[in-house]
Amino acid sequence: MPYLSSSNNPWIEDAVEGISGQNIYVDPDVSGGAALTDALASVVPGDGSIAVVVLPANAATDTPYNTYILEQLTAGASQQTVIVAIGDDLQAASATIGDDALRIANENESSGGSLQDQLVETVTEISAETPTSPGGGSEVAGPAIPLVIGGVVLIAAAVTAIGLIARRRRRATSVSTDPVPVGIRLRVNRLRELRADYAAVPGSPVAAETAAGIDALASHVEQLFIRLDAKAGEDQSVLAEAEYSDKLARLVAALDRDYLLDLLTRPDLWDAPDERIGEVREALSAVSTQIVDNIKQVNARKGLLFQVSLDSLIGRSELRDWERQFKQSSGE
Repeated sequence: MPYLSSSNNPWIEDAVEGISGQNIYVDPDVSGGAALTDALASVVPGDGSIAVVVLPANAATDTPYNTYILEQLTAGASQQTVIVAIGDDLQAASATIGDDALRIANENESSGGSLQDQLVETVTEISAETPTSPGGGSEVAGPAIPLVIGGVVLIAAAVTAIGLIARRRRRATSVSTDPVPVGIRLRVNRLRELRADYAAVPGSPVAAETAAGIDALASHVEQLFIRLDAKAGEDQSVLAEAEYSDKLARLVAALDRDYLLDLLTRPDLWDAPDERIGEVREALSAVSTQIVDNIKQVNARKGLLFQVSLDSLIGRSELRDWERQFKQSSGE
């Protein structure tokens, strides 16, 4: 699986190369690396299902956001699950148990134990959650459920939803305590990081409003999937995941430091800055409004309707490129 160029971060390149031939990579700059490697070797499965990477804290110094290294390693690894420790920050992503991997990592990071204990326990718990076999070929994906926008059936989105349903049905029977799908969770986490960036811009009412809008959007996204998990069937949740994986990726691209934040702080370096700023603000408002409408539909036990297209953002080639890179780094 291809991953993004990481020439400005040699730790990522070394780690990807390290786990290409084995399941454990501890960077030479990590203190006590030999003992840590030995401890991990006793618990990491030998079937190539889990990779563990341990990097020093300064490996994340030049990364654009805190899950960047995890996404790069996940995209570059052949293993289905990747666990990474960057200093004392413990993260995980898994194609087999989904959201549970990140939850397990977060819980062990908060346990107060040593890094070695946290990693060993994370590997042990994820191994226990991981199915021992892919489940055979008897599972058949459910029928295509049309995703309607303005009365038009979006076949591509329906196909995406079918794939998500099939993948979920191959997972273990345990249910994640986080109802937000792992891909959506990564986007929400990135939105919250960007919210802090906008809040820190001095003397800009637009930046302050954008920070508030991002905060509201992240909260609404979580509420939607929490309520879908409690009140709706799996198919509705999968449809929402297929819809908002794309839309949130586009918004993250538009809100990132290299686009809207740069437009607000250095408008003199852009053509048509007011037009571009207006497009992003309108998109942020439209998606947030649609999600609130979806929450109301879930509360009323109605099917979800999606009517926002984000055409203005799709038309910006630089945002299409960033969105494509975001998805590749997320393993999509």
